[in-house]
Amino acid sequence: MKQFQVPQFIDVEDKILGFVTMRQFFIMLIPLTVAGVLYFILDIWLMLIITLPVTGIAVVFAFYKPNGMKFSRFLGSFLSYTFKPRLYVWKREEKTTSVEILREGEEKLKNPRGLKSKKGSIETGSKVNEEELKKQGGESEYLDEILNE
Repeated sequence: MKQFQVPQFIDVEDKILGFVTMRQFFIMLIPLTVAGVLYFILDIWLMLIITLPVTGIAVVFAFYKPNGMKFSRFLGSFLSYTFKPRLYVWKREEKTTSVEILREGEEKLKNPRGLKSKKGSIETGSKVNEEELKKQGGESEYLDEILNE
């Protein structure tokens, strides 16, 4: 079976000129092209007024990395979060209590509420051994005492 070497640093861009990557190089070609075209169309002072902001924006897109993320991706995430509609609707579920009729005139709740109904699942936090209480038969009195405090 042939073995292939797998690249380890696939998220690191290759440098072409010193510390400049290919992506940064092509981004910086944009203001250079704009300056070249405007040099032949406009006066030099007007060309500088237009070229300086374009160059500043290109430098930000090429070299600025907020939180280690490319600025273009950061700006896209920011705009997506800002303009994406966010509407969270909370719909309350209505709880109904069912009633079972045992005998004529008597009613028993299927799902009783309150602390007394949760006696079996309550944790007291005390160091009293529950098995000892069961042997003595004092578990229900102990829990009733805690619940009534």
